Amino acid sequence: MERIRPIYQLAALATLLLCVVSCSDNNETPPPEKAFVPGEIVSVQQVRALYADQLAISDYTQRHPVEIVNDWAIRGIITASDKEDGNFYKEAYIEDATGGLRLLFEATSGLYIGDSVILNVKGLWLGDYGNFWQLGGVPYYQEDGTVRVGGMNMDRQCLKLSIGNPTYPAALTVTQARSSAYLGRLVRLDGVQFTDAMIGQTWANAADQVTENRTLEDCNDKTIIVRTSGFSAAAGELLPSGNGTITGIVTIFNGTYQFLVRDFDEVDMTGTRCGVVEQPLGTPVETLTEDFEGFGDDDEIYISGWQNIATAGGRIWLAQVFGGNGYAQATGYNSNLTSMVTWLITRPVTISTQKVLTFQTAKAYWEHTGTNMPMEVLVSTDYDGNNIASATWTSLTAVMAQQSDADHTFINSGDVNLPVAAGKSAVIAFKYTGSNTESTSYRIDNIAVTAAGK
Repeated sequence: MERIRPIYQLAALATLLLCVVSCSDNNETPPPEKAFVPGEIVSVQQVRALYADQLAISDYTQRHPVEIVNDWAIRGIITASDKEDGNFYKEAYIEDATGGLRLLFEATSGLYIGDSVILNVKGLWLGDYGNFWQLGGVPYYQEDGTVRVGGMNMDRQCLKLSIGNPTYPAALTVTQARSSAYLGRLVRLDGVQFTDAMIGQTWANAADQVTENRTLEDCNDKTIIVRTSGFSAAAGELLPSGNGTITGIVTIFNGTYQFLVRDFDEVDMTGTRCGVVEQPLGTPVETLTEDFEGFGDDDEIYISGWQNIATAGGRIWLAQVFGGNGYAQATGYNSNLTSMVTWLITRPVTISTQKVLTFQTAKAYWEHTGTNMPMEVLVSTDYDGNNIASATWTSLTAVMAQQSDADHTFINSGDVNLPVAAGKSAVIAFKYTGSNTESTSYRIDNIAVTAAGK
């Protein structure tokens, strides 16, 4: 028995070796690599031209994607992609000297802004969405029967040559951007701002992840739509309220030009809005009075050291004159605004001793609902002229015009004591909140801050 044990051991060893070799052969053989062979390099414009006949058909339901049978390739720079901020999904934009083109992928693209690539287009399909070219894979039918281009396989079609290349947006006006010459291209719009009606809104609906359109304008009232995905990183952020520059891709949807931000870090809109007067907050004073008698009807109210600011909707306090009396008025009437918030802020007043605020209010055409009041009076000791959202605001109790009061009748506030704080000053804010539906006209007059007992 002792003599045959080695035979069993040798047999077991042979079986183990056979298994190892067999397993290695089955699982570790690398797949054959297929070399990327680029086709003839042609321009983006040449590729887009293949779809010209279809795009000329006015009824989009009668259009059909066009398969590219030529052994062609595009060489260009990736100017926008789904790898930045989530504003694009399974897509990227390629640009050469002749134009730009939207690329659709079956999965997240793997392309980054600044990648230099060669894209083989043979076997791909050209289509459109809202009259804007799309290049992708095998078409499919939507539920409504229209045909759309599917996503391509990036690994099979695309060769990345280099990364981190600079991209150069064309600096344009809004009017210039609204041209077929710039469709699909990277551009930068200078001297633009979101319209008054957009102030206080977010880029998109982040809560429901719904894509939204916002209106951008220049100082000549020329506009373009900015379209933002509800999945983007900035969807829930407030739109910038200033004027400045914005960089992205120009597209079109059924005749409406649109602008897509490629990277929200490239939005720089902190400058002064068109037509807005600079309003530096004044230095503290001991007392103040304002009766608005120096203004004409419908004048914008700008008082040295004061501020007149819209934080939603763009409307500000205007002067009105009736029966020889001037006063300030805020109203949402005929504004078409879903939200309107405007602040009239006094220059700082020292409050190291007791100071008293008095003013008058009147109302007309009450449209606010429930307990909503058109105006509130606030005081702040840490407002510096810029931090309206982060400053501490405390409500002041005063007698003010109510719904039950007669229209156009001014009511005295009574004496309103300001909080005493040694070595500090305070500003008083008259804040109107309304909309196109809650559009009560509200008025203030004869504002005064004096020392107590005087």
